[in-house]
Amino acid sequence: MLTASDLRGLTVMVPTPCKEGADGWDAVDSVDLEEAARMTEQLISAGIGAIAACGTTGECAALLWEEKRDFIDTLAQVNRKRVPIFAGATALGTKEVVRQMRGLREVGADGAFVGLPLWQTPTLENSVQWYADLGEAVPDLPIMVYANAMFFKSTFPTVFWEGIARKAPTVITAKVSYGIEHLREDLEVAGHRVTFQPGQREILPAYQMVGTRITAAWSTSAAMGPEPLVALMDAIRRDDARRAEQIWEDITSLPPQSLPGEHALHFPEYNAQLNRAFTNAAGYINAGPTRAPYRDLPERWQRQAVVHGQAWAALRAKYIRAGRPA
Repeated sequence: MLTASDLRGLTVMVPTPCKEGADGWDAVDSVDLEEAARMTEQLISAGIGAIAACGTTGECAALLWEEKRDFIDTLAQVNRKRVPIFAGATALGTKEVVRQMRGLREVGADGAFVGLPLWQTPTLENSVQWYADLGEAVPDLPIMVYANAMFFKSTFPTVFWEGIARKAPTVITAKVSYGIEHLREDLEVAGHRVTFQPGQREILPAYQMVGTRITAAWSTSAAMGPEPLVALMDAIRRDDARRAEQIWEDITSLPPQSLPGEHALHFPEYNAQLNRAFTNAAGYINAGPTRAPYRDLPERWQRQAVVHGQAWAALRAKYIRAGRPA
């Protein structure tokens, strides 16, 4: 079974490719499994460290259970245990999450990707016990905590991670989406058990804060082609601060994904749609249309996403050229 030390490099939060014309509420077989297989092989061949599937931009809320199961089955068959695959199993209650975790384990998932229950705001005690119960129910499937403050009604304070380290032994990693202000403290109380993965926008600041204790990081942008971020994580692994800063400058100089003046206010409304738009614009994979109910995206956001995706494709080409032998 995976442990925290097995998580290294770049974790890609992948989209769930959708067939053309299968984005409506009545579609029962929407997943483009052929494209999903191609996506998986491309990402692994490019040097990623892990895959996390069926999160927010993976449209977990828009998939039927059968679609999710077949998607993870496809990823696992292509992967052949080369990198860990964490399969999204977030649901409203413990019993349903346990059912999904067991089913995803059966089709080859290496771990579960699980957020807090979304209906009632969880208390700190409830939040820790949630993961303890999941570990008790499915002790042979490691868990990645989907620690997103925006969606899961928690700031994931250090005391939460202290509880996780004591009571939830199957939690081995976390998708950090709550800021890195107390990352050092989180590492102190749980770093021996949990690999904390900062998000793409915080990779370099996290490295500058705690050095090579950052061994893994997550990204949704990597679905446009992971090479720049693979290079960044390699520089961090080698503790090459100068190279890491150069790569960071390349990445952060790209046109933004969305309109800066509207991002903070409206990003939670357009997250999945925006991700799908710039992923398709980059041309690395064909993610297809977004599924109901998340299909609305203002034209001005669409235009900005296309600009960003095309710029990422050009940056990726630069890193592919740099990686080729002279």
